[in-house]
Amino acid sequence: MAFDTDRTGTWFVYGNTISSQAAGPRFADHLAARFPKVAATIDEADFGVLPIEVDALKLATREAIQKKDWPTASAHFTFVDEILESAGTELHEAIGISYLTNLFYGETSPEFAMARTLMPKRLAAALELMERHYEELR
Repeated sequence: MAFDTDRTGTWFVYGNTISSQAAGPRFADHLAARFPKVAATIDEADFGVLPIEVDALKLATREAIQKKDWPTASAHFTFVDEILESAGTELHEAIGISYLTNLFYGETSPEFAMARTLMPKRLAAALELMERHYEELR
């Protein structure tokens, strides 16, 4: 499959061609079902704003990494990998930028190096593509 410049690195890795948000529960609904404490950090007025919803998970993952809470970080990565299976374009972009890039870009500490080893292969490959993209923009 050729790389389509209209798709983010996450699309390329997951091979999806869905052009709009998949029908079904919102990201925040999935988040609340799996990680209710994380979802509770989102202001009610911000529900439906994907970058903000995804950022709440990013902050929780960052906290888990900094505390070396590897089971929690791994659970977050697995959740994101599962969500990306059927996510639409908008959610892929939010996860690629608000989660993967903002969580890992420029982080070189041993904790973040360890966290990378916990990521499912496709998610790690998506992160690598996103980082490469941002390096090329520099």
